[in-house]
Amino acid sequence: MRRVIDLGGPLVESPRGSDRGPVDSQSFLTEMFGNFERRLACPETKNKDDWRKWRRRLRGALKQSLSLDVLGAVPTPNPTVVESVACDGYLRQKIVYETIPGNRVPAYLLIPDSRGPHPAVICPHGHVPGAKENVVGLTEPVGVAYAHEVALRGCITLAPDNAFMGERDRRDERNGNPVSGCATGWARLNQMGLDLTGLRIFDLRAGLSLLRNHPDVNARRLGCAGLSGGCWLSQVLTALDRRVKAVILSGFFTTFVQTTWHGHCVCHHPFGIGRICDMPDISALIAPRAQFVESGISDKPYPHEPAYKMVKRAYELNGAPDRLQLHRYKGGHMFNGTKSIPWLVHQLTT
Repeated sequence: MRRVIDLGGPLVESPRGSDRGPVDSQSFLTEMFGNFERRLACPETKNKDDWRKWRRRLRGALKQSLSLDVLGAVPTPNPTVVESVACDGYLRQKIVYETIPGNRVPAYLLIPDSRGPHPAVICPHGHVPGAKENVVGLTEPVGVAYAHEVALRGCITLAPDNAFMGERDRRDERNGNPVSGCATGWARLNQMGLDLTGLRIFDLRAGLSLLRNHPDVNARRLGCAGLSGGCWLSQVLTALDRRVKAVILSGFFTTFVQTTWHGHCVCHHPFGIGRICDMPDISALIAPRAQFVESGISDKPYPHEPAYKMVKRAYELNGAPDRLQLHRYKGGHMFNGTKSIPWLVHQLTT
């Protein structure tokens, strides 16, 4: 299936022909992109066998693109509690756990005061100040502190630092310039045939195993929620890990051509993923499980269309149109939560 090109605006230049076109490489790639096809677009059929085969093929291709096949089996980490703070409505534990020997993940675990077993929600952060601190409300949140809000509603929440972010980022000085974060992580992992999104997804899958193993968690009621880069991770995690029953995707529900094509952070660039699928195909892989998309009306860099129409079609073909929800709120790039958080709690408690 051809890539989505006509987006109602000048997001991708019109091909002008190679004979008289400009000599810059960007224009050359635009010419190529006009005829580029994704190999595993979601099927336009109601045939359940076709959907089953497609899901198996796309999950396998994504695991290979993300190098998850190299990282191996997902462990159930044994966390170490380094701090416990009694908050209004829940206990906040700071924990550290390993997902690969030597790969240590600091995180906050919020445990409601009410009696369990509780549903549980993993909350990846995006490119936000404070990383995990942002989503639990220890720094000024971008919108609402969604891990905090979900915990107040009776769910155990896990908010880990992404690889190369938060406490897992170390700044070096090279020729007077800081070398840090996603670009360093992507480049160093690439030298070993690994992928940054893949490592982050592996860590999140281990986080799900940690939650399932917690004595106060109902292992059948796991959710996920994320903003921006955390939205991307939540989308991929839920698509690949069927233990997630419901997900909130906030602030980054769009297409590759509307984001990464224009130089968005390299952490959203798994090698060759565009040849496999587009972002709406990943969300279609979640169908018919419950999915809530929230998008700010003023959040112009990340338009939700045509991605939403594409995913809606997938839910209709799977006979579950009511399991995909959309909230277009007044505002920009932030986690709104007014409709999505009550929806998620309802999905995990009924």
